[in-house]
Amino acid sequence: MGCSECCLKCLSGIPYASLIATILLYAGVALFCGCGHEALSGTVTILQTYFDVVRSPVDALDVFTMIDIFKYVIYGVAAAFFVIKPLRCLRRIVSIGEEKKLCTASENFIKMCESNELDLTFHLFVCALAGAGAAVIAMVHYLMVLSANWAYVKDACRMQKYEDIKSKEEQELHDIHSTRSKERLNAYT
Repeated sequence: MGCSECCLKCLSGIPYASLIATILLYAGVALFCGCGHEALSGTVTILQTYFDVVRSPVDALDVFTMIDIFKYVIYGVAAAFFVIKPLRCLRRIVSIGEEKKLCTASENFIKMCESNELDLTFHLFVCALAGAGAAVIAMVHYLMVLSANWAYVKDACRMQKYEDIKSKEEQELHDIHSTRSKERLNAYT
């Protein structure tokens, strides 16, 4: 067996559907984690710049500490990201519309609504949602691959049983035919 034949045999055994789903899953998780982290950092910047919210002492639980905790939870609980983040992004999209209604109430809101930070943060949350969607699609793809592989294995087992039965019947027919041929031959002699 030559080198090219060996390579082709090896490449034919790769589960490409699972490989594609794995790459899509990793890309979705990376997009979600990166954009989610940066979007939360942008939220901190908006709070500090436009609302004069300052970080409290270390022993107190404030908005900034909660945002920091959430940043670390993003990386620690990546398995649950596709449940939490779409809901959070949907709430953010709805609240953006409400914030635009409130922008007439104060100058800080007007400055915030016109700022690049708000647009960047919004788009990062949308990218995080896209990453979560990619991961969900990858999970669905995995399920499809699993069911296809199961069907293939089940069909292969049935085909093997069929081939075994067919082989036994052909052997029996051959035996019957050879027995009759011997009987005819013995009858002529």
